[in-house]
Amino acid sequence: MSRKPETEPLPELPPAHVKIVAEWVQLADSVGLPRSYAQIYGFLFISRRPITAQDCVEQLRISRSSAGQGLKALRELGAIKPHFELGSRAEAFTIEPDLGILIKSVLDGKVLPAFQTFFERMDELSKTLNDKTDQFEVKRIRKLGRWHSKLLSARHWLFP
Repeated sequence: MSRKPETEPLPELPPAHVKIVAEWVQLADSVGLPRSYAQIYGFLFISRRPITAQDCVEQLRISRSSAGQGLKALRELGAIKPHFELGSRAEAFTIEPDLGILIKSVLDGKVLPAFQTFFERMDELSKTLNDKTDQFEVKRIRKLGRWHSKLLSARHWLFP
């Protein structure tokens, strides 16, 4: 796979590509992920070739630090993978085509641990309540146990 020399600037992103990247940013906003990660992921999503940190800086107009941190985080999430190219000094990346890997990683790394902590704290709180005087609250908190089970079942059903 041949690549343009690293010193030659890339052409501006077409308007359709900017819209696609913006949709990834909107999705990230709705699930609480950093916008810069979404910009980088969206850029990789629409790219027909491997992307470097410098490409991200030039095309997305983000800092080199944001590009490097974002690429590192996306790689750790399993959303992108390194692409080796003979003769290239710059580390390049391509998207992981299985979106399920990204979703599973976000669930396992961010969502489920947050819920697990929440459920544990609510369980501890329920032990401090009086079954007679705080009956409504105790019932509500105990219902969380069923929700916790459903959340774990859904995770295992989606990602066996």
